[in-house]
Amino acid sequence: MPVRKIAKIVTEAMRDADRARKSSADPKWRKEQMADRRGTLRKFETVESTIQERDAQKTKAKAKKK
Repeated sequence: MPVRKIAKIVTEAMRDADRARKSSADPKWRKEQMADRRGTLRKFETVESTIQERDAQKTKAKAKKK
């Protein structure tokens, strides 16, 4: 492989990595990713039951504070 072709591949990879870093810092993108992850995880019963338990504990803690 010629050196120029390798240099071009490396440059493009660095450019892609820079774009990925910039987009991951975007608050809107992070919110969408979190929603997507939670939606996927909720498909598993163990995760769903854990989330429900956590929400119940938060509700109890709020009730005690009042």
